[in-house]
This record gives sequence, C-alpha cells and structure tokens, in this order.
Amino acid sequence: MKAKFVVILSVIFLFGFTVQSFSQGMGGMNPQERMKQQLQTYKERLKLTDDQLKKVESILNDQMSEIQKLRDNSGGDMQSMREAMMGVREKTNKKIEALLNDSQKAELKKIQEEAAQRRQGMGRG
Repeated sequence: MKAKFVVILSVIFLFGFTVQSFSQGMGGMNPQERMKQQLQTYKERLKLTDDQLKKVESILNDQMSEIQKLRDNSGGDMQSMREAMMGVREKTNKKIEALLNDSQKAELKKIQEEAAQRRQGMGRG
C-alpha cells in the first residue's frame, strides 16, 4: 500500500515538473520576451546588418501591437482571431523578406520551417 502511494506521488510530481518545464519554454514567455528571442534568432542566423536589425525590430513591434489589438477585440471568437493573426504574420514575413538578400531569405525560410515543425510537435498538427 505504501509503495503504491509513493509511485502515485512520484507520477504526480513528475507530471507537475513536466508541465512547469514546458511553461517556461516559448509558451511561458510574454510577447515582449518572445519578440526579443525572435529578434536575437534573426540577428544571429540571418546575420542582419545594424540597419536591417532596426527595421526588423520595428516590424516585429508593429506585429506585436496588431496581435494585441486582435486579442483585445476578438470577443472570444478564437477561429477568426487565429485567421487574422495568420494574416498579420504573413504581412510581417513579407515586410521582413523585402529587407533581406537571397541567402538571408533562404535562412529565414529554414527558421520558419523549424518553427512550423515545433508547433506541430506541440499537438497542433
């Protein structure tokens, strides 16, 4: 009986630890932290110039503001909000691509594909 209790308690502890660890990943970040991480990834992997970095940061700030407005005005309609967010993301990606050279565009595509794979791995696929 005592052994069962220890096993059940261990499972509960492990589940709680797993949930906490997950929440500290991208899902646990606020929008500003996610944007900073995305900007850092772009800076390193795309080898952005200082001018490109400033422009990309401005574009990402605009995206963050637009998404916040969508959340505030969604009225609980998650489907339409999701569709609108996808449109904002596409518009943002086009603006960023317009700043990049061909090799940077190719690397951006890789980054986006990796992000899509991560999203599918989180049960969205």
